[in-house]
Amino acid sequence: MTDAFTLRIDDAGIARIVFDLPGAKVNKLTSDAMAEFRDLIAELRNTAGIKAMALLSGKKNIFIAGADIDEIADISDPDDGARKATLGQTILNEVSTLPFPTIAAIDGACLGGGLELALACRYRIATENSRTSIGLPEVTLGIIPGFGGTQRLPRLIGLRKSLALILTGKPVHSRKALKYHIVDACVPTEFLDQKIDSFIADLQSGRIDSSPERHPRARTSWLLDRNPIAASVILSAARRSIIRTSGTFYPAPLLALDVIRKTRGLSLEKGLAVEARDFGKLAAGMVSKNLVKLFFIRERLKKDNGVAGDAGETSAVRSAGVVGAGVMGGAVSWLLTKAEIPVRLRDLNWDAVGKGFASAAGIYATLRKRGKYDAREVNLRMHKLTGTIDYSGFQDLDIVIEAVSEDPGIKQIVFHELETATRPDAIIASNTSTLSITEMARALVHPERFIGMHFFNPANRMPLVEVIPGEQTAPATVAAVVKLTKTLGKTPVVVKSTPGFLVNRLLLPYLNEAFYLLEDGVAPKRIEDITRRFGMPMGPFTLTDTVGIDIGCKAAGILENAFGDRMSVAPILRRIYEEGDILGRKNNNGIFLYRKDHKPLLNPAVTAIIEAAVRAKPESAPLGDDDIANRMLFTMINEASRCIEEAVVANADYLNMAMILGTGFPAFRGGPLRHADSVGTGSILRALTTWSDAAGVRFEPSAMLRTLGKADLPFHKS
Repeated sequence: MTDAFTLRIDDAGIARIVFDLPGAKVNKLTSDAMAEFRDLIAELRNTAGIKAMALLSGKKNIFIAGADIDEIADISDPDDGARKATLGQTILNEVSTLPFPTIAAIDGACLGGGLELALACRYRIATENSRTSIGLPEVTLGIIPGFGGTQRLPRLIGLRKSLALILTGKPVHSRKALKYHIVDACVPTEFLDQKIDSFIADLQSGRIDSSPERHPRARTSWLLDRNPIAASVILSAARRSIIRTSGTFYPAPLLALDVIRKTRGLSLEKGLAVEARDFGKLAAGMVSKNLVKLFFIRERLKKDNGVAGDAGETSAVRSAGVVGAGVMGGAVSWLLTKAEIPVRLRDLNWDAVGKGFASAAGIYATLRKRGKYDAREVNLRMHKLTGTIDYSGFQDLDIVIEAVSEDPGIKQIVFHELETATRPDAIIASNTSTLSITEMARALVHPERFIGMHFFNPANRMPLVEVIPGEQTAPATVAAVVKLTKTLGKTPVVVKSTPGFLVNRLLLPYLNEAFYLLEDGVAPKRIEDITRRFGMPMGPFTLTDTVGIDIGCKAAGILENAFGDRMSVAPILRRIYEEGDILGRKNNNGIFLYRKDHKPLLNPAVTAIIEAAVRAKPESAPLGDDDIANRMLFTMINEASRCIEEAVVANADYLNMAMILGTGFPAFRGGPLRHADSVGTGSILRALTTWSDAAGVRFEPSAMLRTLGKADLPFHKS
């Protein structure tokens, strides 16, 4: 037993159970905790005089975070997974059949199994705590709810709303949970105990309707769900939405939908049996294993301060400046105001500053339309942003983030100005995507406070930030920027100051190889289709157009200068860049032509360049789809192994996470090096060796890959 639960019964017969898992920051439904809870429920059932029961948490800002993910990770047999789900369902059924009212008092995160337990209670009260979030995020781990979520939630709030929660895994805050009728009341945290008492009193007096259809809007959902035509339309639309957003790569949303469809009209008992069986199938599958591993990597990154040793006490950033009010500067300013950090935005003239303000306001406007903020909240946050065309107000800032053009000369001027305009201990961070932090720091008086903070575009949406210390950057500076990045809601990955840092160093060779494939006569559309089928969010040429052909070619040139012939820019890419006006999406004239209300079409000017390159090269043997995909992917993996060799990033797990968050590498494959393990390093080494013999240094295997490949050893030990 875990001694996770305490039970108190007052003189009025009101039982209060407090869940406080020993030695853990969060409550989770471990097997031991569930066994203890089952015994407690049995005790209550056999105790005379119980009038009602309330379930509370002893953890601050946490109700129940869900099931024990370590136990889910250990499931390797579908039948074992189904048995574990059935046991959990049985315990929750015992809660739902108690002969007196049961109330889940939710203050903080109520997710996964936590919500399923709350749904097994007859009533739910949630607090207005900003940390209260309610949802079923199981699909993000490659599984479906296994403790009754696919059965109880649709019965409670209807098909349409429950699908929105179950199929996306996105939680809702307490106000929306009340609107959806997931909870019966919403109250400030400090009044939760009083609300429990008054709620029970209202139940006992009959002032609260206890019928399943007690919510007015639920009656409409109840009628709609029992209309087979309407239900069929809702289910079909949900399936189309899943296919459109994630294809068939992630089986969990589709299987969750199938479970809900198959169990409509069945008894709860029969529906739970179907849910448990399909939970077991997914929990033992490779997609779930990869997604669970990524979950654990995220948890490690949350705890990692970015410094190997002790950085001392890390102060929170309480004020910030941004230099450069372009697209990136405006988005970074928005991020800071979102975190309620006052921001001073500087550019050369007021028109430029105004555009930065408009960029931040535009992001808020979009989020307000989606119901994320109300007008008051937007107004309060926008008032955190002030503008200037000089450095007034910079003297007391904790950090300044430079976001000017990628020109070393311009950046050095800005850094020199900042050194005189800021406190000696204020952090100066550069948003450069390619330039060496170590080299730029050489001209500074205080290089210890200088660091790279590479946001990915669009910064308001992309979750990754590369944190790049230079050779002289102080550990305290690294720790402070890592902490700030987390405050902004981003995932920081610390990487070395090397050309391309990490993500671009791996992405650009992958994109470059796509242009080399064009020389071998492979059609652009075929390459795009193959990469999309692999799971990439967009094809390499669409991505190049999105980044900008000029930007991409310049970045590739920086890598070529740094690493020599193995990073040589593909001649077709260089030739397209030399045309001058083929820039990509920014002028609707790229590898593809972009016209309003039309699908992108291959640019005739690019077609002519490709055809000329193919004619100039000796004819080669036709390539299969696997060869095409592997040429790009194995090039990326080869460079990734070099980054591990050179300690550009702390470990293979962090590399995988950076590529998933920074490039959209398919999460279900676990990242480039997880994919390498699934293919086999021996197979990759043989392919690279064959291509290297034919095409030269571009495919030369790294020393690490040679060592692993000869013994067919994986990059990961588990």
